[in-house]
Amino acid sequence: MQVLEFPSVAVIAGENAVAVTQLPPVWQDIAQGTVKTGLCNPQIYVEMAQLFLYKLEQGDVDLFNERPELTHLKPSFCQLFGQLARETLEFYGHDFMTCNYPNFAEILRELESYGSDYADEIKVAKIGLELFDEFGYELPASFYHVHLAPIYRDHVFEERALRFDKRDIEHKRPWDAMLHACKVFAMQMKVQSIASKYGFTYQHGCGCNSHLSAIDLSQGKFEYELSPEKRDRWIRSFIWTAWYEYAFFAIVPNTSYLV
Repeated sequence: MQVLEFPSVAVIAGENAVAVTQLPPVWQDIAQGTVKTGLCNPQIYVEMAQLFLYKLEQGDVDLFNERPELTHLKPSFCQLFGQLARETLEFYGHDFMTCNYPNFAEILRELESYGSDYADEIKVAKIGLELFDEFGYELPASFYHVHLAPIYRDHVFEERALRFDKRDIEHKRPWDAMLHACKVFAMQMKVQSIASKYGFTYQHGCGCNSHLSAIDLSQGKFEYELSPEKRDRWIRSFIWTAWYEYAFFAIVPNTSYLV
């Protein structure tokens, strides 16, 4: 199998990375400021993309760094995960464009026009709005879409199996990545603290029957604020985790036995 070769290597924070010109075109556009995003500091996101692509295209992972007896497998790894890394960056490059974010004001107006029967849906929309007020364009659009998902179901407490329900099949990869990225626990705590104000909690089981941001009743609210000193680090960790969860999604073993 062919091993990808780069004519040049950038260095970011002491680590090898691809050059900006080797990123998918959408990321080159973000770097040049020729597409509309709401990123306050796009350079940070571009540098993360440079590092991410290098590590998967070149096999710069612990598996090969710590187990030299597996070196012969690196070309196959690089070919597969290099492709998955490019798919990942292509998706998130567009997901950061402002045109792909929910219009919270419009969503709320529509739900409120339906009257009191939609009280729970209005609460979910307000949770989404508060999340946007907290993170804005620092997080990709799919983060907000997955937390708004319950308002588009038969009722907000409906559970849908992640990999097997055809109604949400087009969203399963990015939505799953957003929910799994909440293993960055400070981010999860912030989401749950906002949801608890409205009497809800978000749940995701991380198995084949994992629900797409299923909502359940909360037993009480609590306050949680991201530490200002650590906020940027948590957000970078969240995005990095979402990227590799998106890349690895199709190779995670799944079974309907769990549904």
